[in-house]
Amino acid sequence: MIMSQDDFWVLDGHNDMMLASRMQRRSFHERSDKGQIDLPRMREGNFQAGFFAVWPCFNRGMIKKRTKIWLSVVQDDRNQMMHIKKIDDFINAKKNGKIGVVLHFEGAGGIDKRFTMLDYYYKLGLRSLSLTWFDTNKFGTGARMFGSEKTRGLTELGVNLVKKAQSLGIGVDVSHLNVPSFWDVIENTKKPVYATHSNAYSVSAHRRNLKDDQIKAIQETHGTIGINFGGIFLNPIKPGKHDSKLGFDIIKRHIDHIVSISDINTVAMGSDFDGAIMPDCVKDCIKYPDLFAYLFENGYSNQDIKKIAHENWLRVLKANWK
Repeated sequence: MIMSQDDFWVLDGHNDMMLASRMQRRSFHERSDKGQIDLPRMREGNFQAGFFAVWPCFNRGMIKKRTKIWLSVVQDDRNQMMHIKKIDDFINAKKNGKIGVVLHFEGAGGIDKRFTMLDYYYKLGLRSLSLTWFDTNKFGTGARMFGSEKTRGLTELGVNLVKKAQSLGIGVDVSHLNVPSFWDVIENTKKPVYATHSNAYSVSAHRRNLKDDQIKAIQETHGTIGINFGGIFLNPIKPGKHDSKLGFDIIKRHIDHIVSISDINTVAMGSDFDGAIMPDCVKDCIKYPDLFAYLFENGYSNQDIKKIAHENWLRVLKANWK
């Protein structure tokens, strides 16, 4: 028998609500027919916590502006949010009926070469960092959406950024890195690394997805991978093409493959809500309970689903944070 919905509360590895809601002129605390995340729908889907991205981060001014907006949303009492800075905050947020929000920078291009901004934003509550988006910057090279892939990996500055971030207690996200940059992170990491929103390349051969040896490498660091619901990253027939009819079976296929290459500890949730076009089966965040019910009906135990829903993220973040 499947456990109650409360046992499967969600800690999701990636969403772009902070920017999307502003662009769509909607309020987080009010239910909307736009986007995929708002407070009422998160309550309905038992989506209790997540990595809320600051993006774009191409330069210092963008980071300053977007982080100011991020903090203003979190500090608005109507939004019922709590800024997560340490592991115990997740439990405290849940007990107090708050949505737990992790400050994540999607791209590091705007961070200065001396890392003074990293020190500053850590003190402000930054706890997770992608080195790149799809772009190339002074730290590393992203997996490009179009055109030929670049062979450049991390620069010396990028290697130093990984070390600096981890020394502060900021987790390192490999989701947007190209293959050489990924392996440079693996070679230099001292803590579990993770992919906040990526899938299995063997199921959908999109360059943003992870190949089998990359999945295994993340497992060996004791990290995890957040499953991305974006249709272009799920599609097994036409990678890069959206298909609204993709079902839970395709999401499960990505989960199955990652588990087969690694183990149940190496898969989590990383929806990319408000940042991608989703299939109808996960059209917004109210669909999480339906997905977990499907997984239970198709071979995953209650304990497996708890790990996928939140426990794996909690374990990895605890190992990264001070």
